[in-house]
Amino acid sequence: MVLSPGASPDEDWHTLQAEADQHGYAIGARLHDVAVPVSTTYFPGLRTGRSIYSPPWQRPGWREVERLVQGEFADGVIVLDRHNISSSDDEYHAVIKHLGERYQAFVHLVIPEEPTAPT
Repeated sequence: MVLSPGASPDEDWHTLQAEADQHGYAIGARLHDVAVPVSTTYFPGLRTGRSIYSPPWQRPGWREVERLVQGEFADGVIVLDRHNISSSDDEYHAVIKHLGERYQAFVHLVIPEEPTAPT
């Protein structure tokens, strides 16, 4: 399980645990990926902030997810929504593909993706 940014950890744990219970998943590890969301850092002497962002595989929480899945300690991960993985479509889909194809692991979203509008 990976918590959402800015939320109360207790509320997130409760939501994620309830989702796991509803689907028959056993929780093996609770991970809080503190690198989400994009944060803004203000530097002295500058009037604007600079956004700092780390792609999923550079963040400790997602590296631990991969380690657990790779070691067969976990079959997948439950997250609140896709933005807990990445706000970038390319990065998000790369994580899903990587975990699914390389490890046959699942990613379960409590809040499903919004369907894409037909073009």
